[in-house]
Amino acid sequence: MIINDLWVIIAAGGSSRRYGEQDKLLEMLGDLPVFLHSVRNFSAVCKVKNMVIAVRPEALEQYRELAEKFLPGVKLGFVAGGVDRSGSVRNALAALKCQSGVVAIHDAARPLASAKLLERVSLRAKITGGAIAATRVVDSLKLTDGKGKILEPVSRDDLYRAETPQVFEVKKLVDAYEKSAQFSATDDAEIMRRAGFPVEVVDSGEFNLKLTCSSDLELLKMFYTAGK
Repeated sequence: MIINDLWVIIAAGGSSRRYGEQDKLLEMLGDLPVFLHSVRNFSAVCKVKNMVIAVRPEALEQYRELAEKFLPGVKLGFVAGGVDRSGSVRNALAALKCQSGVVAIHDAARPLASAKLLERVSLRAKITGGAIAATRVVDSLKLTDGKGKILEPVSRDDLYRAETPQVFEVKKLVDAYEKSAQFSATDDAEIMRRAGFPVEVVDSGEFNLKLTCSSDLELLKMFYTAGK
């Protein structure tokens, strides 16, 4: 189902420091580079003309060429990323020029996120103003003294691992970023929360691993192949 007033920002401006010397988003996963999987997956829910990919300025041309090579004829929008994630989202919002509806921010490093997940989070955001994909924490948690010594257990009740896509009403997200001009966050849910806007979690219910380390690529390949 295409959601006509849905916009998508794909964040692909990271440095890949923890991955190694290569750009992790240009690694091949099946028949596409990692960064293009989200475009293909989400096109079942969002019009491609409503998508923009935020990329490191020095890599823009390389990403454009790869997009044309692997998704010929698909007119993707690209924008230079900022010095951090928040700056990249600000640049992408300006490029999209969206005035209404909901906007999703998604990490290109989560290539297996499905159209169904984007749809579920988007429809919830239309009701609440903001919703994110997340997974409930199931491991035992321990608080340490910073040197490895356990001080006490931490209750895992009501704890979730934040993922993407994260979807918000356009006007609220723009307002939140204006209120947080000097603040940088690791995700957009925190930008919204600090601005006073409520955000809900939607249990992703699917394998939504973020490609961070080189070993993650092997896991992603295994799950991608299994899902074909």
